[in-house]
Amino acid sequence: MKTIFVTSDVTYVKDNYLSLIDRVTSQKDLPTGIDPAAVIMIKVPEKLLLKNIFGLLAIGAPGFSFTLMRNLLQSRLNDPRVKLLNERGIRLFSCKTVNSQAALQFIGGLQPDLMVNMRTRNIYKKPVLDLPRIGCINIHHGLLPDNRGTMCDLWAWIEDRPVGFSIHWMNEKIDDGSIIERCEVDTQGVRSYIEIPFRSSQLEAPCLLNCLERIRRHGRTIGMPNVTEKENYTRTPSPAKIAEIRRRGLRL
Repeated sequence: MKTIFVTSDVTYVKDNYLSLIDRVTSQKDLPTGIDPAAVIMIKVPEKLLLKNIFGLLAIGAPGFSFTLMRNLLQSRLNDPRVKLLNERGIRLFSCKTVNSQAALQFIGGLQPDLMVNMRTRNIYKKPVLDLPRIGCINIHHGLLPDNRGTMCDLWAWIEDRPVGFSIHWMNEKIDDGSIIERCEVDTQGVRSYIEIPFRSSQLEAPCLLNCLERIRRHGRTIGMPNVTEKENYTRTPSPAKIAEIRRRGLRL
Protein backbone atom coordinates (compact mmCIF):
# COMPACT_ATOMS: atom_id res chain seq x y z
CA MET A 1 0.00 0.00 0.00
CA LYS A 2 1.82 3.05 -1.31
CA THR A 3 1.54 5.76 1.37
CA ILE A 4 2.46 9.45 1.43
CA PHE A 5 2.96 11.15 4.80
CA VAL A 6 2.35 14.90 5.09
CA THR A 7 3.69 17.03 7.95
CA SER A 8 4.82 20.60 8.65
CA ASP A 9 8.44 21.69 8.49
CA VAL A 10 7.99 23.39 11.89
CA THR A 11 5.67 22.05 14.61
CA TYR A 12 5.00 22.53 18.34
CA VAL A 13 6.26 19.00 19.10
CA LYS A 14 9.55 19.07 21.00
CA ASP A 15 11.37 16.76 18.56
CA ASN A 16 9.54 18.29 15.57
CA TYR A 17 7.92 14.91 14.87
CA LEU A 18 11.27 13.20 14.28
CA SER A 19 10.36 10.09 16.27
CA LEU A 20 7.02 9.69 14.47
CA ILE A 21 8.56 10.11 11.01
CA ASP A 22 11.27 7.64 12.02
CA ARG A 23 8.70 4.98 12.97
CA VAL A 24 6.40 5.36 9.97
CA THR A 25 9.27 5.21 7.46
CA SER A 26 11.20 2.38 9.12
CA GLN A 27 10.99 -0.99 7.38
CA LYS A 28 11.45 -2.77 10.71
CA ASP A 29 8.39 -1.01 12.17
CA LEU A 30 6.09 -0.83 9.16
CA PRO A 31 3.55 -3.64 8.72
CA THR A 32 4.11 -5.95 5.75
CA GLY A 33 2.83 -4.43 2.53
CA ILE A 34 3.14 -0.76 3.55
CA ASP A 35 5.39 1.28 1.24
CA PRO A 36 6.40 4.77 2.48
CA ALA A 37 6.45 6.35 -0.96
CA ALA A 38 7.21 9.93 0.11
CA VAL A 39 7.05 12.58 2.80
CA ILE A 40 5.62 15.98 1.97
CA MET A 41 6.71 18.85 4.22
CA ILE A 42 4.47 21.89 4.31
CA LYS A 43 6.62 25.01 4.52
CA VAL A 44 5.21 27.39 7.12
CA PRO A 45 6.08 30.99 6.12
CA GLU A 46 8.97 32.32 8.21
CA LYS A 47 7.26 35.68 8.72
CA LEU A 48 4.29 33.90 10.28
CA LEU A 49 6.54 31.74 12.44
CA LEU A 50 8.50 34.73 13.73
CA LYS A 51 5.28 36.62 14.41
CA ASN A 52 4.00 33.64 16.40
CA ILE A 53 7.30 33.18 18.26
CA PHE A 54 7.45 36.75 19.53
CA GLY A 55 3.70 37.04 19.97
CA LEU A 56 3.51 33.89 22.09
CA LEU A 57 6.42 35.07 24.21
CA ALA A 58 4.73 38.43 24.74
CA ILE A 59 1.42 36.94 25.93
CA GLY A 60 3.03 34.51 28.36
CA ALA A 61 3.46 31.27 26.41
CA PRO A 62 7.25 30.78 26.45
CA GLY A 63 7.04 27.00 26.04
CA PHE A 64 5.31 27.43 22.69
CA SER A 65 7.68 30.22 21.69
CA PHE A 66 10.96 28.47 22.52
CA THR A 67 9.85 25.18 20.95
CA LEU A 68 8.87 26.95 17.73
CA MET A 69 12.17 28.87 17.65
CA ARG A 70 14.28 25.75 18.23
CA ASN A 71 12.39 23.76 15.61
CA LEU A 72 12.56 26.63 13.12
CA LEU A 73 16.34 26.96 13.49
CA GLN A 74 16.88 23.21 13.28
CA SER A 75 14.68 22.87 10.20
CA ARG A 76 16.66 25.55 8.41
CA LEU A 77 20.17 24.59 9.49
CA ASN A 78 20.41 20.81 9.86
CA ASP A 79 17.08 19.02 9.87
CA PRO A 80 17.52 15.45 11.20
CA ARG A 81 14.24 14.43 9.52
CA VAL A 82 15.66 15.33 6.11
CA LYS A 83 18.88 13.43 6.87
CA LEU A 84 16.86 10.39 7.97
CA LEU A 85 14.70 10.37 4.84
CA ASN A 86 17.73 10.81 2.56
CA GLU A 87 19.49 7.88 4.25
CA ARG A 88 16.42 5.70 3.69
CA GLY A 89 15.99 6.78 0.09
CA ILE A 90 12.51 8.17 0.68
CA ARG A 91 11.36 11.01 -1.52
CA LEU A 92 10.92 14.40 0.14
CA PHE A 93 8.81 17.14 -1.40
CA SER A 94 8.32 20.65 0.03
CA CYS A 95 5.44 22.98 -0.74
CA LYS A 96 3.28 25.65 0.87
CA THR A 97 0.10 23.63 0.47
CA VAL A 98 -0.92 20.19 -0.75
CA ASN A 99 -3.50 21.95 -2.93
CA SER A 100 -0.87 23.62 -5.13
CA GLN A 101 -0.49 22.54 -8.74
CA ALA A 102 3.06 21.36 -8.09
CA ALA A 103 1.92 19.22 -5.16
CA LEU A 104 -0.95 17.74 -7.15
CA GLN A 105 1.47 16.78 -9.93
CA PHE A 106 3.92 15.24 -7.46
CA ILE A 107 1.23 13.24 -5.66
CA GLY A 108 -0.44 12.18 -8.89
CA GLY A 109 2.86 10.98 -10.30
CA LEU A 110 3.32 8.60 -7.38
CA GLN A 111 -0.20 7.15 -7.71
CA PRO A 112 -0.53 6.61 -3.94
CA ASP A 113 -3.05 4.36 -2.24
CA LEU A 114 -3.22 6.49 0.92
CA MET A 115 -2.19 9.88 2.29
CA VAL A 116 -1.67 10.61 5.99
CA ASN A 117 -1.90 14.18 7.34
CA MET A 118 0.25 14.71 10.46
CA ARG A 119 0.14 18.12 12.19
CA THR A 120 -0.51 20.47 9.31
CA ARG A 121 -3.24 23.05 9.10
CA ASN A 122 -3.75 22.47 5.40
CA ILE A 123 -7.39 22.03 4.45
CA TYR A 124 -7.40 19.38 1.75
CA LYS A 125 -9.56 20.28 -1.25
CA LYS A 126 -11.36 17.77 -3.43
CA PRO A 127 -8.65 17.43 -6.13
CA VAL A 128 -6.07 16.22 -3.61
CA LEU A 129 -8.59 14.14 -1.64
CA ASP A 130 -9.45 12.28 -4.84
CA LEU A 131 -5.85 11.38 -5.76
CA PRO A 132 -5.10 8.44 -3.41
CA ARG A 133 -6.81 5.21 -4.46
CA ILE A 134 -8.16 4.48 -0.96
CA GLY A 135 -8.30 7.98 0.53
CA CYS A 136 -6.74 10.39 3.04
CA ILE A 137 -6.58 10.09 6.82
CA ASN A 138 -5.77 12.70 9.46
CA ILE A 139 -4.36 12.71 12.98
CA HIS A 140 -6.65 15.12 14.84
CA HIS A 141 -5.37 16.28 18.22
CA GLY A 142 -8.62 15.87 20.08
CA LEU A 143 -10.97 13.03 20.93
CA LEU A 144 -13.61 12.95 18.21
CA PRO A 145 -16.51 13.19 17.80
CA ASP A 146 -16.91 15.63 20.72
CA ASN A 147 -13.73 17.71 20.36
CA ARG A 148 -13.30 19.65 17.11
CA GLY A 149 -11.40 22.74 16.01
CA THR A 150 -7.86 23.75 16.98
CA MET A 151 -5.87 23.22 20.18
CA CYS A 152 -8.36 20.58 21.34
CA ASP A 153 -5.76 18.86 23.53
CA LEU A 154 -4.92 22.16 25.24
CA TRP A 155 -8.54 22.97 26.05
CA ALA A 156 -9.21 19.44 27.28
CA TRP A 157 -6.15 19.66 29.56
CA ILE A 158 -7.05 23.00 31.15
CA GLU A 159 -10.70 21.96 31.54
CA ASP A 160 -9.80 18.62 33.14
CA ARG A 161 -11.35 16.55 30.35
CA PRO A 162 -9.76 13.47 28.74
CA VAL A 163 -6.87 14.43 26.43
CA GLY A 164 -6.01 12.49 23.33
CA PHE A 165 -6.05 12.22 19.54
CA SER A 166 -8.15 10.61 16.84
CA ILE A 167 -7.31 9.16 13.44
CA HIS A 168 -10.12 9.66 10.96
CA TRP A 169 -10.93 9.57 7.27
CA MET A 170 -10.81 13.00 5.60
CA ASN A 171 -13.40 14.68 3.44
CA GLU A 172 -14.05 18.30 2.44
CA LYS A 173 -15.42 19.15 5.90
CA ILE A 174 -13.01 19.92 8.75
CA ASP A 175 -12.65 17.22 11.45
CA ASP A 176 -15.25 15.12 9.66
CA GLY A 177 -15.14 11.59 8.26
CA SER A 178 -15.43 8.24 10.02
CA ILE A 179 -13.23 7.68 13.07
CA ILE A 180 -10.70 4.88 12.66
CA GLU A 181 -9.02 5.07 16.07
CA ARG A 182 -9.03 7.14 19.28
CA CYS A 183 -6.29 7.20 21.89
CA GLU A 184 -6.16 8.95 25.26
CA VAL A 185 -2.90 10.55 26.44
CA ASP A 186 -1.89 10.34 30.10
CA THR A 187 -1.40 13.90 31.38
CA GLN A 188 -1.00 13.06 35.05
CA GLY A 189 1.59 15.35 36.60
CA VAL A 190 1.90 17.56 33.50
CA ARG A 191 2.24 21.25 34.43
CA SER A 192 3.44 22.53 31.03
CA TYR A 193 1.28 22.04 27.94
CA ILE A 194 4.25 21.67 25.58
CA GLU A 195 4.83 18.20 27.09
CA ILE A 196 1.43 16.97 25.82
CA PRO A 197 2.09 17.11 22.03
CA PHE A 198 5.33 15.18 22.62
CA ARG A 199 3.61 12.52 24.74
CA SER A 200 0.93 12.32 22.09
CA SER A 201 3.48 11.83 19.30
CA GLN A 202 4.95 8.82 21.13
CA LEU A 203 1.54 7.14 21.05
CA GLU A 204 0.64 8.26 17.54
CA ALA A 205 3.29 6.03 15.94
CA PRO A 206 2.00 2.62 17.15
CA CYS A 207 -1.60 3.74 16.73
CA LEU A 208 -1.00 4.91 13.16
CA LEU A 209 0.93 1.77 12.24
CA ASN A 210 -1.99 -0.32 13.48
CA CYS A 211 -4.40 1.78 11.41
CA LEU A 212 -2.25 1.34 8.29
CA GLU A 213 -2.36 -2.42 8.70
CA ARG A 214 -6.14 -2.39 9.13
CA ILE A 215 -6.60 -0.15 6.09
CA ARG A 216 -4.34 -2.38 4.00
CA ARG A 217 -6.54 -5.33 4.88
CA HIS A 218 -9.99 -3.75 4.84
CA GLY A 219 -9.78 -0.42 2.97
CA ARG A 220 -12.41 2.19 3.75
CA THR A 221 -14.73 -0.30 5.35
CA ILE A 222 -13.26 0.45 8.79
CA GLY A 223 -14.43 3.40 10.87
CA MET A 224 -16.97 4.57 13.45
CA PRO A 225 -19.58 7.34 12.98
CA ASN A 226 -18.20 10.83 13.65
CA VAL A 227 -21.38 12.39 15.06
CA THR A 228 -22.22 13.90 18.44
CA GLU A 229 -24.79 16.01 20.24
CA LYS A 230 -22.27 17.57 22.67
CA GLU A 231 -19.66 19.13 20.41
CA ASN A 232 -16.82 21.21 21.89
CA TYR A 233 -15.48 23.46 19.13
CA THR A 234 -12.29 25.21 20.25
CA ARG A 235 -9.94 27.85 18.91
CA THR A 236 -6.57 29.28 19.92
CA PRO A 237 -6.96 30.78 23.44
CA SER A 238 -7.05 34.54 23.85
CA PRO A 239 -4.37 36.45 25.83
CA ALA A 240 -6.91 36.82 28.68
CA LYS A 241 -7.45 33.06 28.77
CA ILE A 242 -3.70 32.44 28.73
CA ALA A 243 -3.31 34.78 31.71
CA GLU A 244 -6.03 32.83 33.53
CA ILE A 245 -4.25 29.54 32.76
CA ARG A 246 -0.99 30.91 34.17
CA ARG A 247 -2.72 32.04 37.37
CA ARG A 248 -3.68 28.40 37.91
CA GLY A 249 0.00 27.46 37.88
CA LEU A 250 -0.11 25.86 34.42
CA ARG A 251 2.52 26.75 31.83
CA LEU A 252 2.24 27.20 28.08
